[in-house]
Amino acid sequence: MQPLALRSILRRRADVRFRVIDREAVVVRQSAAEVVVLNEVAARILTLADGSTSLESWVDVLAAEYEASRETLERDVAGFAAELVEQGLLEVA
Repeated sequence: MQPLALRSILRRRADVRFRVIDREAVVVRQSAAEVVVLNEVAARILTLADGSTSLESWVDVLAAEYEASRETLERDVAGFAAELVEQGLLEVA
């Protein structure tokens, strides 16, 4: 799986619903009839996936909220976003 470019803009797929409960996301993907629980950072990423904000902007937000180097955040966000696309939770806007 190839990480996405930081200029990529993603959104949640139309069949994805989620709620944040105690800083974790409970995600329902209706078309696949599956439920996934994601940690706090993954929940934040789902919130940021609004279809108008680039991955680079996500990194800016996360850098202000978490103690991690920008290089680490760029690599991890691009890789994790690609995983979420592959799993059918996000799509390119």
